[in-house]
Amino acid sequence: MTSVQRRPSPLPAVLGAMTAMALFLIPGWLPAEFRSRWEWVIAICQGIAAIAAVVYVAWFVRRQRDDYWREREKDPGHPEL
Repeated sequence: MTSVQRRPSPLPAVLGAMTAMALFLIPGWLPAEFRSRWEWVIAICQGIAAIAAVVYVAWFVRRQRDDYWREREKDPGHPEL
């Protein structure tokens, strides 16, 4: 008998994607004189958002792969066995 696995809520990922999109749009919204003072802060925030997105995508893909092998009743770490 298999147990029902509970999926994590997609809400954090959606909020993170919306935040990242807002961070990439901020420079276009700001006047030039204000943007020049904050360009490094905005660039750092954009870099952090990009790194977080890559980490989340890697986590999501690995979880999908593990679920694929679990459905076939094989060990996700060693599916060839």
